[in-house]
Amino acid sequence: MCATRVHPGTGPKARYPSVTFRNALWSEWTKIRTLRSARDAMIAAAVLMILCAVFGVLAGRSPCRGSMAAECAAFEAVRPSLQGYHLAQVAFGLLGVLAVTSEYATGMIGTSLAAAPRRGRLLAAKAAVCSLVALLVGGGASAVALLLGRRVDAGDGALSGVGMLQTVTGAGLYLALMALAGVAVGVLVRTTAAALVVLVVATLVVPALCPLFPGPLEQFTRTYWPVSAGAQIMAVRPALPPWTGLGLLAAAVAVTLAAAAVVFHRREY
Repeated sequence: MCATRVHPGTGPKARYPSVTFRNALWSEWTKIRTLRSARDAMIAAAVLMILCAVFGVLAGRSPCRGSMAAECAAFEAVRPSLQGYHLAQVAFGLLGVLAVTSEYATGMIGTSLAAAPRRGRLLAAKAAVCSLVALLVGGGASAVALLLGRRVDAGDGALSGVGMLQTVTGAGLYLALMALAGVAVGVLVRTTAAALVVLVVATLVVPALCPLFPGPLEQFTRTYWPVSAGAQIMAVRPALPPWTGLGLLAAAVAVTLAAAAVVFHRREY
């Protein structure tokens, strides 16, 4: 009877070096910063926010001048400066999508799972890296947009009374949640084009169609649609308490990400 030779590291009890969460984070960061389309999405988001701030303030100056102080109460000074978030949210969502779908497109997802077989850890690393990048880049771009808007519209002081720190922090968190949503949608649909369509519909199409809805449905959608609710953090007179609206968006993203985690565990890839 011949004995079967088992090579080291191939037996049922073989142990492989454990991939820690820190290793997974570093790997995902390397993928994001070397993925050209992801870099382009981040740059485009930041540039759009800053350009829209300048153009928005120039096109719609605040009426807060001299004796017109009464009209000042009806003017949301933050809106012209941060209106670029409408496009930036899609770009940061695309960043999250690309972190997932680029691997499906190239077949590298199999290699990633072989290196990091704990799928929850891999998905968490992707989500953490994308959300942190969106928070830093989005928050920084929002701060620059607000400061530029304030400078361009100098003389009215409209932004001086706004909680700039809250607005910048809220804008960064909002865009980070968009990146997380992109990761979740990318896992669920696995193709960039389909995921981008889902993001555009959720972030741009549904809010734009609100005026076409019947009265009660329009008001409900305008206030409680997760994207619209989350954007209240960037409004001077929000329809919802700002952090409540952002919490509603966070809850919706968490549910979507949980669904993506379940699907990711159950699928072969």
